[in-house]
Amino acid sequence: MSRAYRIRVSESERRLICAEDEVRTHLGLLEILPPEEMAALLERELLKGGFRKDGSMLRRDEGGVNVTVDPADGTVTARSEVEDRVPLRAEHEGIAYDDLGPAQRAVRKDLKDRAREDLERQAGHHRQKLQQDASERLEGHLLDLKKELDLAVNRATAEALKRKAAQMGQVKEIVEDPATGSVSITVEV
Repeated sequence: MSRAYRIRVSESERRLICAEDEVRTHLGLLEILPPEEMAALLERELLKGGFRKDGSMLRRDEGGVNVTVDPADGTVTARSEVEDRVPLRAEHEGIAYDDLGPAQRAVRKDLKDRAREDLERQAGHHRQKLQQDASERLEGHLLDLKKELDLAVNRATAEALKRKAAQMGQVKEIVEDPATGSVSITVEV
């Protein structure tokens, strides 16, 4: 007569789970002056707005969102990264009719495989939650960023128009409306 043996398998681990979201776009900077001059004007405006120089790029980190701007081609990348160290635990029980031998090993292996699958499922659930957090953080930051970048582009464009007007002839009058960002330039050629 064989006896039933209860086998319990427990798996646990701490895992670092990371999630990210990224948006990439281009600024609509007009080619009023040569590209290197337009890039320098844009860079100056962004530096005033709190960006810092990082090689040929401009960078700013705030609120868990990293924003990078390449003034040479107007590429903007906004990236949100979230990470969390989570404890994962799974436990399964089964019955074997041999305390040693192939039946016990097969039951133990099956229970261990099921516990590992549970750990992966738990990790996937945490990853999905972190992904949603990263996306929401990025989404919340994008509206303010768009306004700020549009303002910097408008200021750079206005300065470029003033310089171009000075190259064309004698500037008689410049009227700027800071509220709307409009610039009117009267040039005598």
